[in-house]
Amino acid sequence: MQAYLDQAVQILREGFAQINDPKGLILALAATIFLRSWGQWIPVSLLTVAIYIAIEHFAPVLAGQQELALPPIMDPAFWTRVGVLFVGFLIVIGIFFFVKRLITSAMGGGAKKK
Repeated sequence: MQAYLDQAVQILREGFAQINDPKGLILALAATIFLRSWGQWIPVSLLTVAIYIAIEHFAPVLAGQQELALPPIMDPAFWTRVGVLFVGFLIVIGIFFFVKRLITSAMGGGAKKK
């Protein structure tokens, strides 16, 4: 049981570490701006991962440094990385959205009209 817990904590750490760069934080902030409720949290995080992977993979192509090719979707390491990125974006977007909700509630934006 301890091994599974250690593995889960390691995935959380890796996910947060990979998102904790300017590209990841800007994408998470943009996703948070469009996020309207907690019900959209998981789909928005998945979309953000797809955008992150696309930018990371196709930026060198657009810069002329690589030839056009698809990401290695048949490689298990690719999907492991996607999962780690997803967990990282869940954490960061969740924190940003929580802060956004606190700020909008404090400013009266969360008050219900009668």
